[in-house]
Amino acid sequence: MKRITLIEGYDSLKICNIDEPLTITRNQAEELAEYINDQQLNEKYIIWGSQSVLFLNYVGFIQCSDFSIELLPKVTVGGNASCREVLYRMLNEVGYINTNIINNAYVLTSEDDLLELFAAYYAHTLIEELHRGITSCYVQVEQNLLTLKGSLLVHQHIRENVGRNKPYQAYCEYEERTVDNKLNQLFKTTTKLLLKIVTRVETQIILQQVMYLLDDVSNRAITSNDAQSVILDRTNNRYEIPLELAKLFLQRQVSTFSQNTSASFSILFEMNDLFEKYIAQLMSFAIDSNVYEQHIGHRLLINERTKRGIFQLRPDLVIENDNSQIVIDTKWKRLKNINRKGVQRDDLYQMYAYVTRYKKAKAAILLYPYTREISNDQFPIEYWSIEGEQSKKVAVHMVALQDRAETIANLKEIVAFHLN
Repeated sequence: MKRITLIEGYDSLKICNIDEPLTITRNQAEELAEYINDQQLNEKYIIWGSQSVLFLNYVGFIQCSDFSIELLPKVTVGGNASCREVLYRMLNEVGYINTNIINNAYVLTSEDDLLELFAAYYAHTLIEELHRGITSCYVQVEQNLLTLKGSLLVHQHIRENVGRNKPYQAYCEYEERTVDNKLNQLFKTTTKLLLKIVTRVETQIILQQVMYLLDDVSNRAITSNDAQSVILDRTNNRYEIPLELAKLFLQRQVSTFSQNTSASFSILFEMNDLFEKYIAQLMSFAIDSNVYEQHIGHRLLINERTKRGIFQLRPDLVIENDNSQIVIDTKWKRLKNINRKGVQRDDLYQMYAYVTRYKKAKAAILLYPYTREISNDQFPIEYWSIEGEQSKKVAVHMVALQDRAETIANLKEIVAFHLN
């Protein structure tokens, strides 16, 4: 199994028959293309060349028949392990994974890819809870017995026993405590899936132990839709972490594209969305002012005849106090040492619409991830005022992501500079 790690938007995956770290064959490229089409991934984030493919915005991993691709964000200068650690922190912070996974020592020290880390954490948390006791519940059972148990179902008894001359049997209905419930069936389905695709021996051993403990659970396959209906209560809420991970795994399983038994599989996140939610989450720790996500208080134009607004304005963040506002749009792009630092004209028009339509707005800010190639001696990186309205500004800022405390400090500095 070939494992490939790419930095999204930076590393190209080459298509050739030479076995090098960042290469796949033509046949593997066809399988990847079929997977992308089947999953209906956003084509503008996947750039195909004649002999290469470049992923933009997507992070996570893709598992195919005989190779896997790990996609990491370019957020630090510390190599793949540091990028992976920051990605886990961001996912944890915004609740995409309902675990404190970043504090797990295994994650912090492992060089394994995201698939192995997800699988290992699932296996460790699940086996720990199973050893504390397997969840069981009462179910209604109807069965022909040699002795009366529970209540006699008269109509069924007459049909099954009296009519068939079986006076020694009784058709009964009774409650029986069993471990064969949907929660355990979900764990068994997920564990069987992971045993096909993980390679780390330690994880495989734990998964085999899980299968042994769940031996009395039926092999009913649980679908992703079935998994979403599984809800914990006070008797089994200790399974919250493995349950969330199991749902995540099953949600991303797709049919196989090869003749072997390995299922194609992925867990992918869009960095635009993740970056926006992460900044919004940390902003609540950085400042005391009111923070509004995806604010929809204004429209750009009002139809004179119908008096209905058109072109809904929806900035990522609006921050306000009693006197003023700032409007922020996050952009998961890399600034460049060119004119306007590579800021797109359309983005500037958008900021103009925000800062003019929001009457209390002092500034509209484009917020980018830190890029080492851009000097941050200037603060803001780029800074403009609106012609005729010198008090209204459009600014470009960067925020570091390698350290959570540094990110919060950056956000505090940006807000303090513009909001008063």
